[in-house]
Amino acid sequence: MNDFISKHGVRIYSVLAALVPALLLVWPTIPWEALVAASAGLLGVGVAAAAHEDTKTAAALTGPQKDPNWG
Repeated sequence: MNDFISKHGVRIYSVLAALVPALLLVWPTIPWEALVAASAGLLGVGVAAAAHEDTKTAAALTGPQKDPNWG
């Protein structure tokens, strides 16, 4: 499961971020405090996901280079 989250963390984050506005359609009486808390949490997760992607990119750039003809 951790490997799946590591590989697809940004996609999972995108789905969660897209669901927050949809909550207003499903539950129009949802308290604004809950939306603010969810938005703040998503901002924190977004920063963590971006940092994780940056470390993967840095590792790929500094690691051994693959031959582009062999995939």
